Amino acid sequence: MGFKIAVDREKCNGCEECLEACTVGVLRMQGGKASPAAGLECQGCESCVAVCEESALAVTDTRVALSSTCLSLLSALDDLDEPEGGAVRPQGGASR
Repeated sequence: MGFKIAVDREKCNGCEECLEACTVGVLRMQGGKASPAAGLECQGCESCVAVCEESALAVTDTRVALSSTCLSLLSALDDLDEPEGGAVRPQGGASR
């Protein structure tokens, strides 16, 4: 799961605008208030946040972020895989 939706039930007025805005149906009504539906994954588009006039919704990115060191190492590996001149180097064998 990459994103988590939080609903401030004290702020939610039950207008259902967020339910209509959500493209994947992550929200439902429970006790007259919006609530994230169990088992459904938020895509992080924040369309629900945009339509909520009460500011009752928040979307949090829960994906793991790579450190700058990891990103540098991945970039270095990509550079190793890209031969100069754009020629494709055969995989698994020595270059000639």
